Amino acid sequence: MSYSLLAILLLMVGLVLLVAEVFIPSGGVILVLALATIAGSLGCGWLAWMPGRPLAFWSLVGALGILGPATLITAFRFWPETAIGKRALLEGPAPEDVIPFERQASRHESLVGRVGRTVTVLNPAGMAVIDGSRVHCQSEGMIIAEGTPVRVVAARHNNVTVREHMAAVETTSLPSAASAAAEQAIEEPGTAGGAGPDLDFPLG
Repeated sequence: MSYSLLAILLLMVGLVLLVAEVFIPSGGVILVLALATIAGSLGCGWLAWMPGRPLAFWSLVGALGILGPATLITAFRFWPETAIGKRALLEGPAPEDVIPFERQASRHESLVGRVGRTVTVLNPAGMAVIDGSRVHCQSEGMIIAEGTPVRVVAARHNNVTVREHMAAVETTSLPSAASAAAEQAIEEPGTAGGAGPDLDFPLG
């Protein structure tokens, strides 16, 4: 067999091995064989056509430069359609799987500014009732006790962040403060509204 024919055959075998490397996982073994075969094709072409017929040799090099990338591009084009390609590449979610998530995210965004009450301890995540619905939420890193009024301060995708509603805490603490002031006034009548008369020692 002449070197010229061997150069062409080795080039074809090398291209086939490149395609096999794409479709068959071999840990790089087939790729090494393909590169060795292509190198052998160039070596045989050099021995067959150099220096007497350099145009034939450079034609072989040009064919390799065109057929090599074209073979790889074609192989990668059809690789996702194969069983191995489908297992290796994860498909994106279907539209019907994304719509419920978008609706839930929109619902969570509409809760920003609403006030609710925790039904579990937020440590920092837990459950709260907001607008009559149980919502999985989280605090800003602090522990919030069960039954505490909270306000939604942020909603990003599926995460609802709440903060203790201080207005409700202050409102509930006002009656107790007023009661304490009234009790102090009863116990110390002379200090409420100025000094009053001492009934034990009438002025005459």
